[in-house]
Amino acid sequence: MIHSEKAYGKINLAMNILGRRPDGYHEVDTVYQSVSLHDDILFEASQTFRLTCSRDDLVCDETNLAYKAYTALLPFCDGPRPLHIHIDKHIPVAAGLAGGSADCAAVLRGLNRLWKLGLSSDTLRKIGRALGADVPFCINGGIARAGGIGEILVPLAPLPQWQVIILHPPVPVHTDKAYVLFDKASGLAGTDVGEMTAAVASKSFARVCGAMSNTFETLIMPHVPAVGECMNLLRRRGLRPLMTGSGPTVFALVPSDTDGEELAAAIENETKTTEVILTTLQ
Repeated sequence: MIHSEKAYGKINLAMNILGRRPDGYHEVDTVYQSVSLHDDILFEASQTFRLTCSRDDLVCDETNLAYKAYTALLPFCDGPRPLHIHIDKHIPVAAGLAGGSADCAAVLRGLNRLWKLGLSSDTLRKIGRALGADVPFCINGGIARAGGIGEILVPLAPLPQWQVIILHPPVPVHTDKAYVLFDKASGLAGTDVGEMTAAVASKSFARVCGAMSNTFETLIMPHVPAVGECMNLLRRRGLRPLMTGSGPTVFALVPSDTDGEELAAAIENETKTTEVILTTLQ
């Protein structure tokens, strides 16, 4: 029998980088928001452990976060647990959408249920924290303000299921390299994440759009021209674009009076290389 778990991606409605810590990690202040775009994680009985993926270019060895999640739960078992885990990938890779972290969290949730371990969400978040900064949020998803390296979570009241258009150019941006750019920079303008939390509480579409900001944008855009090109595609249609995470993916919330499918089709006709995804807040 095959069991499955959904691994939902995320966007950052606002993101501020506060500085580098002595342990090498960076303190952040951000508002995470899940989207309905997701990978499917499939679990099937096997004679040996195997991790596979629908994308041939995704490494499935012990460096994969899903592999690490499986290994992290073995100490809670009373013996070997051979299993085949397959990742049906839909979230773009190295895109600022937390695809790897979402897969990791889904493996933790799925195996906790499948193996009847009885671990609480809090315990899963603590395990996930040791695996990746975005993993604790991805355990439960929704919307939350996050501090620390992303593991200190304060849930926020959910927003309406507004449509989101996501533009993913074919240029990977790795988070560690983005933070190197931050460490070398000076005089960066901060992001008022408190204004975003107030905007979320108001549930005002206009106010949320107005509060969207990401410190990483000014760092990444000079090195990745495709980010600016994606933003211009959205601005020309009257939308407020924002880069999510460390990029290069750009998104915009779609007003209720705009046909999201028509919008996505029009942008697809205009760009030949950028992936266009229409999704919703989750």
